[in-house]
Amino acid sequence: MTAKPDQSPRQGGSARFDPFSDRASRDIRNTLSEAFVAAWQGSGVDYGAVADRLRRAHGQPFYRDYIAQRLKAYRAATGDRRHLDHPDLLDEVIVLWNRRLFFEVHELLEHHWREARGQKREALQTMILAAAVYVHREAGREPAAAKLGRRVSARLENVRPYLKTIANLDALVRALATPQSRPPILRGNGD
Repeated sequence: MTAKPDQSPRQGGSARFDPFSDRASRDIRNTLSEAFVAAWQGSGVDYGAVADRLRRAHGQPFYRDYIAQRLKAYRAATGDRRHLDHPDLLDEVIVLWNRRLFFEVHELLEHHWREARGQKREALQTMILAAAVYVHREAGREPAAAKLGRRVSARLENVRPYLKTIANLDALVRALATPQSRPPILRGNGD
């Protein structure tokens, strides 16, 4: 997906990064996330070059700040990942989650979800939706986050066996069911 030149978010509204109401914000988020996840999966994509292109195309401070924050989190997550011995998909999700890269969790899992079947597919979709709760909360969309959080919390109970890599799944279930809660730091079984 290619980002378009700057567009003003919500005519007359405050200038802020908002992928739910501003097309340029959405394009930046999606393009940068897709590049990062492709690099994370070993494709050789240079997400730094993608970020540079996006910064040149979108000069407003709130766009540039979002890109800078994401790049910092991407570098930190990549460093965290290096400390894992033979990580599986959920180990990688934990790394991204704990760096608050919820949209990237969604992107990473979506590729695997499309291929999965049965309970594994249901578990991956549930984790995609769990990440979406915090994407909504980051954007200040608490009513949507609360409604989705309650639904996802109940679904997590049904897919618990597939998510056994997450040692503190109960903390996630509680956080999702509690409006305006902060995302828990997830722990793997080896932590």
